[in-house]
Amino acid sequence: MFTSQGHHPTSTNPLFLRGPWFKDRTGRTVTLRGVNLSGASKLPVGSASHQPEGFLHKDGTEVSFIGRPFPLEDADEHLGRLKHWGFNLLRFIVTWESIEHAGPGKYDYDFFEYLVKVFYKCKEYGFKCFIDPHQDVWSRFSGGSGAPLWTLYLAGLDPSCFAQTNAALVHNFYEDPENFPKMVWATNYNRLAAATMFTLFFAGSTFAPDCIINQMNVQDYLQTHYIKSFMALAEYITAQHGIEDDVVIGYDTLNEPSAGWIGLEDVSKIPHHQELKKDLTPTPLQAMILGQGFEQTVEWWVSTFFGPARRGSKSINPAGVTAWLTKEKRDEKDAKFGWQRSPIHPEAGKCIWAHHGVWDISTQKVLDPQYFLNDPATGEKYDFDTRSFLPFCRRYAQAIRTIHKAAIIFLEPPVNEIPPSLPPPHDDDDVAQFDITSRVVYAPHWYDGLTLLNKKWNFFNIDYLGVKRGRYPNYAAAIKIGEKAIKECFRYQLACIKEEGQSSIGQHPTLIGEIGIPYDLGNGKSYKSKGNYKDQIKAMDANMYALESNHLNFTLWNYCPDNSHKWGDRWNGEDLSLWSKDDLYRDPGRLSKSSSKSSLSSDPLNHKITESTVPSGNNGTTVESPSLTRRPSASDKLSPIHSGVAQLSSISSSHSNSSLTSSNQPLLPTSVVPKGGRLSFDQGGRAVIAFCRPFAQKVAGVPLELSFSLSNVTFKFSFRRTRTTGPRAGPNPLNSPAPRKINEPTEIYLPRLHFPCAEEYLKSLQGAEGASVQGNKEPACSVTVSAGHWKWNDDEQILYWWTDDEDKDDSHDNDVVYEITVVGKKWAGNSLSGSGQTGNAFWKAISQCCRVS
Repeated sequence: MFTSQGHHPTSTNPLFLRGPWFKDRTGRTVTLRGVNLSGASKLPVGSASHQPEGFLHKDGTEVSFIGRPFPLEDADEHLGRLKHWGFNLLRFIVTWESIEHAGPGKYDYDFFEYLVKVFYKCKEYGFKCFIDPHQDVWSRFSGGSGAPLWTLYLAGLDPSCFAQTNAALVHNFYEDPENFPKMVWATNYNRLAAATMFTLFFAGSTFAPDCIINQMNVQDYLQTHYIKSFMALAEYITAQHGIEDDVVIGYDTLNEPSAGWIGLEDVSKIPHHQELKKDLTPTPLQAMILGQGFEQTVEWWVSTFFGPARRGSKSINPAGVTAWLTKEKRDEKDAKFGWQRSPIHPEAGKCIWAHHGVWDISTQKVLDPQYFLNDPATGEKYDFDTRSFLPFCRRYAQAIRTIHKAAIIFLEPPVNEIPPSLPPPHDDDDVAQFDITSRVVYAPHWYDGLTLLNKKWNFFNIDYLGVKRGRYPNYAAAIKIGEKAIKECFRYQLACIKEEGQSSIGQHPTLIGEIGIPYDLGNGKSYKSKGNYKDQIKAMDANMYALESNHLNFTLWNYCPDNSHKWGDRWNGEDLSLWSKDDLYRDPGRLSKSSSKSSLSSDPLNHKITESTVPSGNNGTTVESPSLTRRPSASDKLSPIHSGVAQLSSISSSHSNSSLTSSNQPLLPTSVVPKGGRLSFDQGGRAVIAFCRPFAQKVAGVPLELSFSLSNVTFKFSFRRTRTTGPRAGPNPLNSPAPRKINEPTEIYLPRLHFPCAEEYLKSLQGAEGASVQGNKEPACSVTVSAGHWKWNDDEQILYWWTDDEDKDDSHDNDVVYEITVVGKKWAGNSLSGSGQTGNAFWKAISQCCRVS
């Protein structure tokens, strides 16, 4: 991709970066919406975090991730569903453990081969993917996911003793796995195991200089193996034809990195920046003392709607059990993995932080409370961003780009922290290829913490980021009451994140790498009430509103093929999957005898329906706009070209003259359509009505405003035409495309869920008992455009919109704004508004594949 390196573009469908926007080859602005695929990929095949059996078997060297995120034979079903829901991007979860579990330098090439087969499937459906080197609290063996077990042995830690010493709360070791505390796994970031590993990974050479293995400091050893693992994956991917850039567009740096204990002002106190305090909450010093086997009395905290609250203290007595490998065990691991520790390496069975002078084992007293605040060698304050995080990111990006020349680097800072500042990007090809400022995307995460931690949707929420940034003095002052206030609160927080990224990272695209909601709200009451997902719909709608209002690219967390109502995503009690097989196989039931009880409210936010409900439309229908009736623009913002109104549905819609698709040649392969036809695609989905929304996928200009009202089923979008981007020769062809005129249409995803073509929609139900379309010619949707003409492809669920001035002089493009409004159909009563007997048959047909209560 970088011509001076002798590498030429082979991608037929590359992504360009221009300022804060993604661009396609034609110069259109591309919006990326997708999912994380998948939470299941955190774990080896056949395992779950609540299962203790075989957890430490053979030091985790014989596990397999082949089949994560799903078996290859199931790819069409899952990818077809995600495509049907309008997604075009996959944040592809790959853990370090999945690559290098067998031992240092031993890569699972069979897993690579499986991944490439999945990527070829992704290509069939038009997905772009980027690799997420995923971790949570370092490793499965310290309560999360990510690094292989041998990395803990390398540091001298013994995971079999983490439970007794409180070094980590591990679901697999929890006495009552069904009642594992909500979201307590994240507190492991501040416990001994994870805090030690992140400190070593990012700054071992500074804070643990005596930890030398095979003549390398532990920091260099860990980072080298981490980076080489993903280099091996990148090398395997780029060796395949048509995957690099066409499918796999880049690499995340490291999921939700942590500074460990770096920067602590006092190890004897709970850090002031530690917002998450839950369950047993030791200070860093207490965590070290417990890890050495000594009893400690630690604070007990609980989560409340107004933040964490202390509820007393509890005693922990490891009874002499230590979290550090004994000499016998460590010698065994060293021999197995080929390690030779230097003579000055900390003694086996002893805390490495005591060895380095943080505390004294004999007195259990702190010796240097500010050990992690300043560089022990120089006494200067240690800055995590400039001395640890950015150097790691640069090293990682340089390594990846020696293989994947034009890889986009998705830069992900610690969660909820202001990102580090980057210098302006280089124009010189030789520098830009290996520089973190070139082809970079800011990829932070954001969650509605109140709902996530308490698993309850409330009439109020808290501006958490506002508190963290000093906008409010405390949580009570940041309370927002009512649906409108909550939505604006979410919108503000994401606007703040985007603005911080542009200020610090620069004018690069922003993509929210993780955002989502828990579906087991209220202790899973939706699973007991035959599919009442009202609260989940409201929560998801608020999240989506915040994303749309800020024109953000995003990947929702997450789509988990293994999800079940009992165990959620099968990882630490989380249940955030957009889809669940337990919703797929629920008894479809019958409509209530009382039409008033079985009806859907005209407000979708209040309806009671398993969100696998609204079926897809007909096969391969292309609806072209009739001749537009011109009228003057009523708004000064509109184009001087007159606007027009046209109905989306018409009985005379052409099926045979479409150049976009044919009714005899469906867009998706036949194998995609599950048994039961397209009605089955939405089955198993949860709150689909809230996350499956219209949006402009490709825009012939720069987006200005986008909104979708779920309650009014109204989509509005505007953009400004500009001379924009296309490929050119010269430095960084994928980074600095040349200005050119856009002749291609704007493409808008219009899901049939919200915008059905009534006539054809009902025709697709012929054969269902009582189904009839005679006399029902009511249009289901209407389209209003300020200029131009459009064509709707029902099978693709895409509306193509030409402004009809593509060939005109573009000297005034920046002054021309184009607008479109699409109004869908409210689900009122138990029919398609006023369709009478036909509507009853319509809902009866729907009830064959979903539950309505």
